[in-house]
Amino acid sequence: MKSKLLALNCLIFMMANGLFAQSYIGFLASLNSGKFSGDTPRNFKYASKVNFSFGFGYDLQIKEDIYLSFLSEYVNGSSKLLHPKTVDDEEVYEDSIKLNFQLIALPVLMKLISDNKRFQFTSGFELLYPIKLEADDSSEKTDLKNDINKLNLSMLFGIGYIIPVDKSKLVINITYSQGLTNLANNLNDPESLLPRIRYTSFRFTLGWYLPVGKNRFSQTPLNE
Repeated sequence: MKSKLLALNCLIFMMANGLFAQSYIGFLASLNSGKFSGDTPRNFKYASKVNFSFGFGYDLQIKEDIYLSFLSEYVNGSSKLLHPKTVDDEEVYEDSIKLNFQLIALPVLMKLISDNKRFQFTSGFELLYPIKLEADDSSEKTDLKNDINKLNLSMLFGIGYIIPVDKSKLVINITYSQGLTNLANNLNDPESLLPRIRYTSFRFTLGWYLPVGKNRFSQTPLNE
């Protein structure tokens, strides 16, 4: 009970602090090269595909060069399962099954801004909430949503470059995401298309951030 009250007090403090600090609302669009990793079903091999996502975020200023960032992103994409075959006595992989998915990503990040206000370094965690997951082998589609957990946790690390535009800013960010929890909830089924797997990705994100609140910290203007 004490830990819950402490967490609530901390949240109230940060929200109150944000009302009087220079914070930002952002609109995001990302290219996401992601794939599943872990145990592969029946001699398959996982491969990545480039996916698209978009969303918005809120950067809450804690100190002059530190922000707590809350984001919400919608991801619509797919990954591939490759099956081996023998060609000229060599084993090669070919596209066999696509794993189509839709999910909501909810990252919570700590952002550290460099002294010249041009670079940002981010780290934190994100929750992944799957909306849809299906296997498509070109002849039929199989719904796999019931074979995965409802919430999954990932760790993120990133670096970005800040371009000031008047009072707003454009941010180009590269992020690596590593799944920490097992997506599948059917470990007792050895024939499942989803044994023990995690989702990893690289993201290239372009964000446009608009300032809200007042800047009560003494700092160098972005356009200097």
